[in-house]
Amino acid sequence: MKIKILLPFLFAFLFCGVYANPEDYRLSKVPVSLMKDANAVVRLSAVNFEYKNEKSVVEKRTEVITMMNKAGKELAEFYCHTDQFRSLKSFSAQLIDINGKVLRKYKMSDLEMTEYSPELAHDGRMYYFTPEPPSFPVTIAYEYEVTWKNGILVFPYFYPQHDYYVSLEKAEYILSLPEKVEFRKKAVNMEVDPETNPGKNGKEYTWKVESCGAIEKMPFTPPLSAFVPRLYLAPVNFFYDKVEGTITDWETMSSWQHQLLKDRDILPESARNKIIQMTEKAQTTREKVKILYDYLGETTRYVSIQLGIGGYQPMPAAEVYKTGFGDCKALTNYLKAMLAVIGIESDYLPIEMSRYRKELFADYPGFNQINHVILQVPLEKDTLWLECTNPRVPFGFIHSGIAGHDGMLVAEKGGRLCRLRDYPDSLNIEKNKAEIILQADGKAMATSSKEYHVKIYDYKRSLLSGRPSEQTDAMRKNIRLPNVKMGEVKVREDKSALPAAILEYSWETPLYGSKTGTRLFILVNPFQAELFTLKKTERTQKIVINTGFKDTDSLYVVIPEGFEIESIPKPVSLQTAFGLFESNVQEENEGIRIHQTLYIRSGEYPAEDYSLLTDFWDKINSSYQDKIILRKKKEQEEID
Repeated sequence: MKIKILLPFLFAFLFCGVYANPEDYRLSKVPVSLMKDANAVVRLSAVNFEYKNEKSVVEKRTEVITMMNKAGKELAEFYCHTDQFRSLKSFSAQLIDINGKVLRKYKMSDLEMTEYSPELAHDGRMYYFTPEPPSFPVTIAYEYEVTWKNGILVFPYFYPQHDYYVSLEKAEYILSLPEKVEFRKKAVNMEVDPETNPGKNGKEYTWKVESCGAIEKMPFTPPLSAFVPRLYLAPVNFFYDKVEGTITDWETMSSWQHQLLKDRDILPESARNKIIQMTEKAQTTREKVKILYDYLGETTRYVSIQLGIGGYQPMPAAEVYKTGFGDCKALTNYLKAMLAVIGIESDYLPIEMSRYRKELFADYPGFNQINHVILQVPLEKDTLWLECTNPRVPFGFIHSGIAGHDGMLVAEKGGRLCRLRDYPDSLNIEKNKAEIILQADGKAMATSSKEYHVKIYDYKRSLLSGRPSEQTDAMRKNIRLPNVKMGEVKVREDKSALPAAILEYSWETPLYGSKTGTRLFILVNPFQAELFTLKKTERTQKIVINTGFKDTDSLYVVIPEGFEIESIPKPVSLQTAFGLFESNVQEENEGIRIHQTLYIRSGEYPAEDYSLLTDFWDKINSSYQDKIILRKKKEQEEID
């Protein structure tokens, strides 16, 4: 479910240029500040991109990486993706010890290559190399050259500090262009304006970045891209696989995409007649859309076809009707064509599908910001955003990969960015219910149910469609008790616009409670033994909670005959900016009623509030791990 993104930086980072003296990469030359938290240090990341004309480009890269430890080896792997637009012309590498001595040299024949791809049709190859150093620290220096042909939509993406726990000593990007070639640029966490100098065929533009410390991966933070330097570049006028275009803003990008849809919505007469027949008895526009959406899911399947301009242009609707398959572009265009048959207008909507990146750059239209296509259907009192590639997504539901995201509305004129609707945190619910019959020896039998609502339902969709054994294992892992024996799991789904699932099951365990003398000690809530632990550390990154949610647990424990309550936890009520937590344990009839609620709010919070978050988290964990103490009644002790 993606649009083809033609970046030489795809799948990892790429390298080339001209080697410096290996002695320049002695470990002693790494600044102490760049060693902090670093598994790898990028000593040099140099890009030289010589754009001769719209059909001929030479890209040279050098990447020198010091692997500080074993974890740094993965961060220093080499990958290069090639296709009909790019060819790997040369490659070499050197392994350098801490004293600047070359231990080993590598050449093109040392590379591995694969043509494997999850796509049905593709023309790509992946070259890769994994260094195998004898010890650490050690440095690998890569140099390679790629030739570009058949057109270019975007210049290479500059992302030299490519992962967590990687520091950057020096990086440089040189873009060589003919005098009259215009380009667009967008910089994040670095200077946008380059040094400009005369070049042999026009002008040279140079961007430099130096001395960037390693980023520690912390819970509840923005993605890595929010911290590290990034540079996006693209030609204003371009040629790509025999198609020309000019892009200056989102409107012109939308117009170019609209041209690629021209005459691709034509359906044969048999299809048109079938569509009219299927929808003629529907009472409302929404009902008609649902009929065709369901028909799409029943009669087509998703496959990825990414050949040339096909990475951006959908296959014709008539072909999808005939074959029964297509990628996100093709299936979206097909549903759009079907709706047009019965006079329902809809909009082709390219979008970024990611849980972590929602906003598109308003001032920089770019193909490397978009990787998916959905369909927007404006109704009189509502707007539908339809996921055409996955029939398991309920009609009218905006799944978590796109909810709240920006998309590009495609139109011949007047195309623009728009933002999809998102859901309130309070609708993202996970709920546990259980009735537990406890025995005097600590054994227990229980009947339980678990509910998933809205985004939590979305995150669990693979479980809901999984094998019964997978569902049983998931419910067993949800119970934080030893030796749990599970019964059958029954699944019910509500596939409305606010979807939900209910899983009902029974279980038993010989160790629900631990017995000591005349007492039984039981967990307040075995479904929430504890949250993950938040490390108490100095926080420099702001706190970001992407998805808010509500956990509700309601349990009733039947006390074994002859026992009484000795101790139950006191009520807990916590309210913070991050959310709230409540716990209430009380005697009810012949048992104990336990009710706990955790509500976490999505949002951004200042780094200085981190201690408040860890304190909140600790108190929640403490409450989840509280114990109830039961003891034998005195008369029962005398009988025993």
